[in-house]
Amino acid sequence: MNLKSKNRHIVDVAFILCLMLLFVLCALSVISLGAGIYKKNIESMKNNYDHRTACAYITEKVRQSDTNGTIFVQDLFGQNALVLQEEINGTLYNTYIYDYDGYLMELYARADLNTFYPQSGQKLLEVNSFDISQESDSLFLANIVLSDGAKESVYIAKRSTGDN
Repeated sequence: MNLKSKNRHIVDVAFILCLMLLFVLCALSVISLGAGIYKKNIESMKNNYDHRTACAYITEKVRQSDTNGTIFVQDLFGQNALVLQEEINGTLYNTYIYDYDGYLMELYARADLNTFYPQSGQKLLEVNSFDISQESDSLFLANIVLSDGAKESVYIAKRSTGDN
């Protein structure tokens, strides 16, 4: 009788160990699945951020600076750059938005400065290229090629002109 109860006890322990092993395997597979989904969501959010941010940033900067025709396109460093001009205490300052070395850049400087370096600007976003053109007196076209190769274009209308 003692032998039977001993064998039964070993089977009970083996059953419990198998259940624990099954629980651990299920937990690891759920964690692995969750990590894969999380990684995919983060990547999707980053791509969405990059796609929306570039055009939204340019559009918002134009809307913020849209007074008395102080927005124009200028050749800077051999490419078109968006220039947003403002006057502070009688001195003109320009904000230049351009691309350099794979980044959308922003540089704030006095308008009378003739020499500055493209790397002096603040890196905003990784892009392959940025081109802006003035289609009419009140309409700009911005073409942006993002770092993943996606092309984004946006027309931006300014409401003010040089007269008002």
